[in-house]
Amino acid sequence: MPKLTVLPHATLCPAGVAFEAPAGETLCDLLLAHGIEIEHACEKSCACTTCHVILREGFGSLAPAEEEEE
Repeated sequence: MPKLTVLPHATLCPAGVAFEAPAGETLCDLLLAHGIEIEHACEKSCACTTCHVILREGFGSLAPAEEEEE
């Protein structure tokens, strides 16, 4: 199972955190479940792009974005 590492962020996650990422879960849902309150203005309906994140490592291991993600 992949492990996600969230780097420290002054307001969202000051200490940083690492956790397992089960297949089939969205990054937004995982972050929220671990107390990282990223903005998601459209309530996760993929309509507003406020829940975007920056990947520092591992981008090459991701599958291509699906149409809904784009």
